Amino acid sequence: MDNNIKEAVVDARVNKQWTYSMIFEEYGVPKSTAQGWVAKYENGFSSNEENTEQIQGFISENFQRNRPQKFKKTEDEVFEFLSQLAPVNVLNIRQSQQKRLTNYAVVGSDFHFGCHDDRCVNIFLETIDELKPSTIVLNGDTMDMLAISKYPKDIKKHWSLLDERKAYHKFLDDLISVAGEAKIYETYSNHSGQSVHGRWRRYLSERLGELGSLPEITDTLSYENVFMGAYQKLVEHVDFVMLNSLVVTHGTTVRGNGGASCLGEVNKWNSSIMHGHTHRIGSSCKRVPAFGNRQETQLYGFEGGCLCSLDAAYGSSMNWQQGFNIVSLADDGVSFGVEQVMINNGKADVATLGATIHG
Repeated sequence: MDNNIKEAVVDARVNKQWTYSMIFEEYGVPKSTAQGWVAKYENGFSSNEENTEQIQGFISENFQRNRPQKFKKTEDEVFEFLSQLAPVNVLNIRQSQQKRLTNYAVVGSDFHFGCHDDRCVNIFLETIDELKPSTIVLNGDTMDMLAISKYPKDIKKHWSLLDERKAYHKFLDDLISVAGEAKIYETYSNHSGQSVHGRWRRYLSERLGELGSLPEITDTLSYENVFMGAYQKLVEHVDFVMLNSLVVTHGTTVRGNGGASCLGEVNKWNSSIMHGHTHRIGSSCKRVPAFGNRQETQLYGFEGGCLCSLDAAYGSSMNWQQGFNIVSLADDGVSFGVEQVMINNGKADVATLGATIHG
């Protein structure tokens, strides 16, 4: 290109302070080209000198690299090189960090005998028979006690506490036969048990009146005596069970979706909790950060599902899920793991057993 135009462009930009748009309109030189000429001028090169040698020398020193030689190795050298990339054996280190799980607990809730699902109960029993856990928790609402509830009932159907008790006792016979030496607990709840919130205790309170203050009366008519009989020697009734650092209790919180209720229980008690009551399967967790002398803690919540029929007499189209939980217990007395076993249409895939169980 004519050196006179280059000089004119540089002069217009440097001395006359023209914009690049004005330069383009006057000389037809694109902005990028004009910027290049101006830059050369400002870096010490006159607009009419190309000085190609200096430019290329500058680029070579700063940006160009020598091309690497092609990789030429013998076969033995290649294999030796690849062997250096093999993973380091850290088996011993990993084994030293592992904490062996030594025990299992099986937790089932909300059987509601009288409204139970035989398929779910069979899966629960077969899992216990195969797994041989050290602890079994019947996490509340074992009997429904629908006959004495305030919910509306179908008058065409006979609701009987005796029938419920027979169904529960049959289950206990089957459970004891497969439980081996496992410790069996039943937690108090809003349907079963001797809790002040239980149906039986509330039913008696409304009818006994002042007689309820007499221990001879209340002990004789206790839930354990009336509905457990000799089985109360084999099943211990408690408010909650501690499985290492996991609290197992029936629970009272009910929220719209699975996982929300157990987070409410975690926040309520500030502890890892597994509960029933909602008839849903869900989980949630909460991190409590370290502060001052307090160490960081992870809190976990689990909703245990139910083992009753999904077509209860006192509702329709319930948002319930059938299932139960397997808790693995570390020998440090703190750590635990949880498998939430989901039962769908009378079938459950139990990962702990590596098996599918049909009810």
